[in-house]
Amino acid sequence: LAELTDAYIGCSMMGISAVPFSNPRFLGMQGMHGHYASSMAQAEADLVICAGARFSDRATGKKDVYTRNCRIIHIDIDAAEIDKNIISDVGITGDIKSTLAKLISMVGKKSNPEWKAQVEKFRADEAASLVKSDKMTPYDIVDVVNEKMPENAVIVTDVGQHQMWVAQRYRFAKPRKFISSGGLGTMGFGLGAAIGSYEGTKDPVILFTGDGSFGMNLNELATAVSFDIPVIVVVMNNHVLGMVKQWQTLFFDKHYSNTILDKRQTKFSKIAEAFGALGFCATTTEELSKALDEAIASKRPCVIDCAVDENEFVLPMLPPGGCIDNIITHVGG
Repeated sequence: LAELTDAYIGCSMMGISAVPFSNPRFLGMQGMHGHYASSMAQAEADLVICAGARFSDRATGKKDVYTRNCRIIHIDIDAAEIDKNIISDVGITGDIKSTLAKLISMVGKKSNPEWKAQVEKFRADEAASLVKSDKMTPYDIVDVVNEKMPENAVIVTDVGQHQMWVAQRYRFAKPRKFISSGGLGTMGFGLGAAIGSYEGTKDPVILFTGDGSFGMNLNELATAVSFDIPVIVVVMNNHVLGMVKQWQTLFFDKHYSNTILDKRQTKFSKIAEAFGALGFCATTTEELSKALDEAIASKRPCVIDCAVDENEFVLPMLPPGGCIDNIITHVGG
């Protein structure tokens, strides 16, 4: 349908991996921490065809502004979702695959070079906004893992900044390969989900987690060791509760409450070894690459503790209750 109508494709966080990142029409996740190009394209579109998403406030921002420029066709198998959060111009209850197939049979081919030029400018602006660093960044960590893992790998996340960095950056090639806690946003979800993902698929499994989330349920390493489940845990460790600290920095005048854990210097690699798993530490991409090679070859449960600067933010960001006009693309100078 996108090819036929010369349209672009975005997704919610829970829709990640439904479309290959190599598809030139795919702009990635949109919403609060979505890709700039994807969020801007959705805000400027004349028509949005929503297939299966629920228009949560994390995806739309301020709802009356969200719909100011466009008409909406909402397709969902659950009739209760139609018009629940956003009033659609056309609501269609039905299976997405069969509904889209019928739409394709009814739509003629369309070309829109002006729209394409505008979206490609959004993409160029997004690329230009990326900040380079001499330190290993969260994006570097995701890129190294992405390079090492096969296309059939299942990528699981916990909840927090690391979740958004993975959602923004990992280039999925196959569907149903991204497992995350979306609507509930449950810290501590990841390790159990990673173990279950391996048992259900027998595909390679990577868990991206943060020091906050991992500390909530790391006891399940005992399960992974007991049942020889070769889950590789990549901990983005900044010694803070990063997402909450980010909000406190941006919206609460840097009043930090129970988020800066500077006295806690947990050695997750040592904890892994105490459980009988393998443990590694990485402060550079070279160290991470070597640790991943060893972890993959071992076919054992492994934890890789990766150093991340506590001042790293997940950007861009739509402020809570805000809209695309308020998007934050950088912080500081």
